[in-house]
This record gives sequence, C-alpha cells and structure tokens, in this order.
Amino acid sequence: MPTYDYICTACGGFEAIRRLVERDEPCACPGCGRAAQRILVPTTAEPRRAISAHGQSVEANYQRLRHRAGCACC
Repeated sequence: MPTYDYICTACGGFEAIRRLVERDEPCACPGCGRAAQRILVPTTAEPRRAISAHGQSVEANYQRLRHRAGCACC
C-alpha cells in the first residue's frame, strides 16, 4: 500500500499507509484523533546526479567511454 502525507490542524504533518481507494478520505491523526486532510508534498524539479567516490560525476565517466556518432559496433 502507498504512503500518503496528511496534515492535522492541531498536531502538524504525518504520513499514513492507506489503500488507494482511501487516499482522498480524511485520516485520523495519530496524535489527537482529529480528521486530517491529505496534502501534496512537492518534489525537487532537478534530477539528482550520481557522484562517484572521487567526487566526479558518474555520467562524465560514461560520456568518455561512448563511441563517436555512426559507430558500426553499437
């Protein structure tokens, strides 16, 4: 089951594991028992890049290993 974020007006935010059909229904706050509404939490717009142990971008290492355009072997 997926995890959803809810906010209680008295206690603040919390996460709850619920069935998909229950996602938009109010959820009881684990602290006070009041009905809490589901909220949408924004994610970062910039994708993360893998960094090697040496502090270099992993993508840069793959770039130098690629063959030139039109290579017959790949």
